[in-house]
Amino acid sequence: MKNFSRFGIIILATVFVLTSCGGDDEKFIEKKENSDTIPVKIKPDISAEVINDIIMSIPSPLEMATMLKDNGQGYDANLLNPSTNIIKYNTNYKIAFNIGVYSADLGYINIYEKTFSAMSYLQNIKKLGDDIHIGQFFDFETLKRLATNTKNYDSLIFISTDNFNKMDAHLRTQNRNELSVLMISGAWLEGVNIACQVAKLKPNKDLTERLGFEKINLDNILVILNAYKNDEYFGKIVTEFEKLKQIYSQITISYTYVEPETKEVNGQLVIVNKSKSTVDITDEQLKQIIDEIARVRNTMIN
Repeated sequence: MKNFSRFGIIILATVFVLTSCGGDDEKFIEKKENSDTIPVKIKPDISAEVINDIIMSIPSPLEMATMLKDNGQGYDANLLNPSTNIIKYNTNYKIAFNIGVYSADLGYINIYEKTFSAMSYLQNIKKLGDDIHIGQFFDFETLKRLATNTKNYDSLIFISTDNFNKMDAHLRTQNRNELSVLMISGAWLEGVNIACQVAKLKPNKDLTERLGFEKINLDNILVILNAYKNDEYFGKIVTEFEKLKQIYSQITISYTYVEPETKEVNGQLVIVNKSKSTVDITDEQLKQIIDEIARVRNTMIN
């Protein structure tokens, strides 16, 4: 089985979280309950460096969507979180988590160049961004124009990435890094759920192994979620993800080191990684993962 590495292009939700909260300093966040604002005090128990390293190790949902398309899987709008669900997200934490979910959905939509569907998800991300005061960094009009023309696909990805980097930078300057952790968690869960539903209908070896490999990413996400588990909402997510971890604990991942090779490509010397990761996963374990991912995802988006 081939190695799974982070794509060079980090799009949508994952770019929110390149840097997270710091040290033992106490952080504050505002929780939005309808129109009211309630201050909530959160003290993470993990260093910013550790959180940052973990975040950077988690692949973008765009990578999963690309894999599905490359394997010949067709587009299925039924796999997405319905855009009408936006009315359910009435707290800052729910908003942040589902910005991640909708960002993963938008990445899936963009890979398949379904421009009509992209519009409602762009609108949702803009609306949710406004609700937590970061929507000013989301260039909705430009993205809307690009989304209506499939020839602008590369520009759409680039500008989306730039916009979300600006939103992330603003969150960090405001010491609201907990929202970044939620966004990456939502994006990961939605991306894996889409792949699980495809595997349920049309399984193949590469996709099955990839879903087994998500054991590592789940473990990493739980590390950063546990840093805030004393908060009720984070505690709920940790509880749900821990149930999923129990199933993943049955899966074995082994790593075989092979000395890298060097070769000349276009007149330049490059290093070729020959090491491999192998996932040992049964059909029954895959079924359990598919069912549990769907359950957790439906719990979190509803």
